[in-house]
Amino acid sequence: MPSLWQDMLTMKRYLALSITMSLACQGEGDIYHDQVPSPQAVNDLSVREHTEQVILENGRAQWEFQINSKTQSFSLYVDGLNDAEYLITELESPDGVFVRSEATSQEAASGLGLAAAPFFSANRSVGDHGGTSILVPNNPRLKITQGMWQATLQSTQSTEHTVKITRLEQRASGRPASIRIPLNIHLSGAGGIRHNRAGSHPRMRRALSQLETIFSRVNIDLEPIRFFEISPDFQIIEDVTLQNEQGLNLLRSAEDGQGINLFIIERFEGDDVVLGTIGGVSAAIPGDPRSGGRFSGVVVATSFSEDEPETDLLGLTIAHEIGHFLGLFHTEEATGFKDNIEDTNSDTPSNLMHHLSRLGFDQLTDQQGMVLRSHPAGQMP
Repeated sequence: MPSLWQDMLTMKRYLALSITMSLACQGEGDIYHDQVPSPQAVNDLSVREHTEQVILENGRAQWEFQINSKTQSFSLYVDGLNDAEYLITELESPDGVFVRSEATSQEAASGLGLAAAPFFSANRSVGDHGGTSILVPNNPRLKITQGMWQATLQSTQSTEHTVKITRLEQRASGRPASIRIPLNIHLSGAGGIRHNRAGSHPRMRRALSQLETIFSRVNIDLEPIRFFEISPDFQIIEDVTLQNEQGLNLLRSAEDGQGINLFIIERFEGDDVVLGTIGGVSAAIPGDPRSGGRFSGVVVATSFSEDEPETDLLGLTIAHEIGHFLGLFHTEEATGFKDNIEDTNSDTPSNLMHHLSRLGFDQLTDQQGMVLRSHPAGQMP
């Protein structure tokens, strides 16, 4: 089977498309709240894990799963074959369609192929190598309704094979107003930052201070912060997709690190033909809060900017990639594609999730905060 959504595989980091257009996300059925639910102070936040095996035949599989009455959000993580691509092309709740496989004529003209409809769906879905992931909801107005849900997974591998699907459900009495997320920082010695002295290193302290300021605005505490040593062989990463053997070994090197696993390297090998110098990457949108998987981490390069207090972008780059890891897409791509969050659709050039990384681009909206707090990495404050 030919590649169905090759252009979409880079959506977790950037868009490399030649057209410019803006399409409203569409859904079918009564899937939206009349108003965005108000976040609540909760004392019963927990995450439940469910794992099942699903067989794909002719590159396609459907499965059903039950959502609990206390589930506020959930993430699906598909672990498949290394040389195949995967995309959740349909997702339906008891109220209606969250992800759809049929594109409008305008979407079909976008050049995204079979990936167009999932990308422009009410709950955005994008594909990846070796598996895929999705956070539901990644639009805070969508309802998470108790009952039976149905999903469809497609792959470029037509031979019958089995994949593992993990569902992580965030359960609480309401959508949480505040959370805590552990941050595990894995250091290769890049930039002179070593694990045994990282807490006192001026550049690392500056970056952590920026992270605290940015995420505290949306009531997220990154704590505890722990430092780990990894091999200096990881200072230069050959493949920015992280899907070659070196990249996967880097992600798997986090042996005990639930939460966000951040890997600090020197640089990515070579420049991208579209992006030029690359500062960082999230292994997926959303990333996996469990350690050791192909989607379990954020990788940021120290060489992306100079180690000067007035111009250093290290902290902003880390924050931006953590935003991707926790489920946010770019507010607007260079091509004109916008995200599916209502309060970012105005002119917000200073937003942290703008496709450019610049000093002062450090703001997050209320609804972006709700998406971030929906990620299963979140714990009770």
